Amino acid sequence: MSTPKTTQRYPFLDLLKIILTVGIVCRHAELVGLEGRSEAYDFLSSGLMLITEACVPLFFIISGFLYFRNVPEKAGVDFFWKKTRSRVFSLVIPYLIANAVAFGCYWLAHRYAPEMISGYFGNDWNKPFFIFWTGPINMSLWFIRDLIIACIVAPLVYLLVRYARIWGVLALAAVWIWVGGSPWYNIWFTLGAWVAVCQGDTADRLLGKIRCRVPAHAAAWCFFIYLYHYIPAISLKKLFINLIDPQTFFTLVETYLATAGMVLAVMSGIFLILREFAPRVTGVMVGGKL
Repeated sequence: MSTPKTTQRYPFLDLLKIILTVGIVCRHAELVGLEGRSEAYDFLSSGLMLITEACVPLFFIISGFLYFRNVPEKAGVDFFWKKTRSRVFSLVIPYLIANAVAFGCYWLAHRYAPEMISGYFGNDWNKPFFIFWTGPINMSLWFIRDLIIACIVAPLVYLLVRYARIWGVLALAAVWIWVGGSPWYNIWFTLGAWVAVCQGDTADRLLGKIRCRVPAHAAAWCFFIYLYHYIPAISLKKLFINLIDPQTFFTLVETYLATAGMVLAVMSGIFLILREFAPRVTGVMVGGKL
């Protein structure tokens, strides 16, 4: 076993989180439903979707690595109990808050501007179980939901990678491919766990050598953008499509960039304002990452 015993932050991982967060926003800014208006844009769109497809798996790998990077030689109940308690604050509470905010936004939209979200959820948007789990109503938060499940089954993941090592990961990958993906046996989280548990010293040396500068609150910004970008993305997308009515390659690109850029700008502004005037509330919203 080769787990690094370190609590240092890895600036490169924070930089990678920024890149992946922007990628996810760009993915959700994609002009779905406008295919066929420009072959050149359809080609560009397919390429962007293919690239951004890697964002969530990479987030899972990072999460698995960070969860297990300080696991002791023989992890016991105390280790996983502490991890579980910390994830309640860092994942579960932000997840519940973000979905509650999304429900409030959808309720207001259904009441005062239903055209902005027409085509989403049907009559499921006001069902509690859908809001917080089977949807969830903030659709991009399926990643957080699946990450919560991965943390619940983390002791089993640990046993798999500690005793079966890479062969266990490969066997799980075969199940993932043959049966289909499931949050109860997340191959990407498990791969990150394997890196931490079995290749931890090597990963620690490599990540420690990569020098880069990132803003002090990069992790908090990334988490906030991820939690709250989806509704602005679908709303602004519809708004810009109605305003611009894109029919050519350049107007389609313009609409796409306007959506992604405005979402990042607006959500970054909201994050900065909240951080400045309500730092404690913001800290809870982003799971203590401030």
